[in-house]
Amino acid sequence: MDSGVLTLSRRRLLAASTAGVAALAGCGGTNAQNSDSNDAASLGYVRVVNRDDTAHTAHVLVERDDEVVFWSSYDLPAVGDDTPTVTVEGPWADASTPAAYEVYFRIDEQNDWKTFSTADSDLDCYGLEARVNDDAGLGLWVEHQPDECGTPTATE
Repeated sequence: MDSGVLTLSRRRLLAASTAGVAALAGCGGTNAQNSDSNDAASLGYVRVVNRDDTAHTAHVLVERDDEVVFWSSYDLPAVGDDTPTVTVEGPWADASTPAAYEVYFRIDEQNDWKTFSTADSDLDCYGLEARVNDDAGLGLWVEHQPDECGTPTATE
C-alpha cells in the first residue's frame, strides 16, 4: 500500500534533530578571534575595478560606527589594455583608530548593493575590492590582513 506519502517515525525524527543540533553547536557563540566587542577593525584599502567591455559607474558608501562617513561615485571606462581600477580614498586610511564598518558597493543604477561588514568576520584589518565582471555583475573580494594594514608590533 504505497500512497506516495513518506512517514517519519519519532525515533528517526529525534535522531535527525540531534544530528542537526550537533552540527550547529558553537555557531551562535561569540567569535573568539575578535577581541573587540564592538566589531572594530581597520580597512587597509577600498577599490573598484571594471573588467567589463562596457563603461560603468561604481557607487561606494561607507558607514563607520553606524554613521555615513563616505559616499561617492566613480566613472570606470571599459576594460582595454589596462583594467580600470580606482583606489577609493576615505576616512579609513588611519588604521590606528579601528571602528565598526559597513561598506556598500553597486554599479550604475542597480538597486542591489554588495555589502561587507566587519561584524560578519573576525580579523583586525581588511582590504575590499568590488569588481564589475564581464557580464556587468558585481563581485566583492575581501583580503584579510593586506600589506596596507601594516604589521602589528609586539609590546614590551
